[in-house]
Amino acid sequence: MHECKTVMITGASEGIGRSFAETFAKKGHDLVLVARNAEKLASLAQELKANYAIEAHPFAADLIPVGAAEAIFAEIKEQNINIDILVNNAGMMQVEKLHECDIDGLNRLIQLNIQSLVNMSHHFVKPMIERGKGKIINVGSIASFMPTPNFAAYGASKAFVLSFTEGFAEELRGTGVTVTCVCPGMTQTKMLDHADGFEKYIPNFLKAEPSELTNEAYKACMKGDVVFLDKLANKLLVQWATHYPRWFVRGVNGIFARFK
Repeated sequence: MHECKTVMITGASEGIGRSFAETFAKKGHDLVLVARNAEKLASLAQELKANYAIEAHPFAADLIPVGAAEAIFAEIKEQNINIDILVNNAGMMQVEKLHECDIDGLNRLIQLNIQSLVNMSHHFVKPMIERGKGKIINVGSIASFMPTPNFAAYGASKAFVLSFTEGFAEELRGTGVTVTCVCPGMTQTKMLDHADGFEKYIPNFLKAEPSELTNEAYKACMKGDVVFLDKLANKLLVQWATHYPRWFVRGVNGIFARFK
């Protein structure tokens, strides 16, 4: 029996979120699956329950509204479900120059990638602390470590996730609750496919399968690692980005963005 049995995963209906659901299910965890698409969630829940003999509760919700996290927390509490592990995976990308992008889409990105993640963490960590055990995974990105011209707001939102996770982890030291920032590189998901052609310039050796990422991220979470990077190539890229002066990294990324 897992000490941390029940896992809530946001953005669970596809991509990395769905892969996290499969990984945790294989390990025997019960699931609470959150996303907007009720039909996809119900189908996934049935599939996981049948394949792995675990409980899986679909919970259709839009995480963007300010009160969404509080509403989800209240509903879960009413159903008497204890969330032992929270995976803040829901997120979105917008690949456009800032002055050309749709402002409503930009605000939704900021609300989902930052506000929702913080609010979900705020509500669900309190019972974990009271029980003296729990884990949170925040999904950042390799973009957390460097500026990203042509999708500046996305990269900045993921930089926030990394900084927030590291500070939050130190606040929780000694409580029995750990926080891990999972920073994927380029992962074969629909988000990458919709990156406005950007994905064509990424070498295959830098791309990961979602299951490969989430299996390794699971191990990092269980160990209580604060930051997890997948694939050696991504680790070397981050070392490059953090070793050289910021003006140089910014300039190289800018040249790459203009070439694209």
